Amino acid sequence: MPTHSSKQIKTPWTSEQVRVLNLYQKGGLMHPYTCGFNRTDENHLDGEGILIATENGWICPYCNYKQDWANKMSLYLTK
Repeated sequence: MPTHSSKQIKTPWTSEQVRVLNLYQKGGLMHPYTCGFNRTDENHLDGEGILIATENGWICPYCNYKQDWANKMSLYLTK
């Protein structure tokens, strides 16, 4: 049986993975990856802290939150 980690991709990500993950964030098919800190405070101007994919992982554009994994399915759920 697959483990939880086998359903994830860990950093570093390829430039193609980054491109697709950022498309996923804008696609609207599933809830986007969001900041794990207080994403509803006044510093998170979009009200959610929607993360941006980079080769080194997700970053929050409003604070120093980072995440080094994504679900593999995110690479296949783009419009």
